[in-house]
Amino acid sequence: MGRRKRRTITPVRRRRKSAFLRCPSCQHNSITVEVSKKDGKAIIRCYNCGLVREIEMKPGEGKIDAYTRFFDAFIEGQA
Repeated sequence: MGRRKRRTITPVRRRRKSAFLRCPSCQHNSITVEVSKKDGKAIIRCYNCGLVREIEMKPGEGKIDAYTRFFDAFIEGQA
């Protein structure tokens, strides 16, 4: 007499998202966003070209929100 066949459980592998975002100045994926919730500011730094900006953050905003506001302001300043 045989046993029931056990179902194999395959582990789910999640993709890690890149920690770096695209720099509008040098077009490399080398931007990091450091958030200081205590001060309400975000420091955006490019490790390739040395671009550094500080942006005021509103309550409830995250890293991506700060990056998009920085990106929009940078593009408007060049146009």
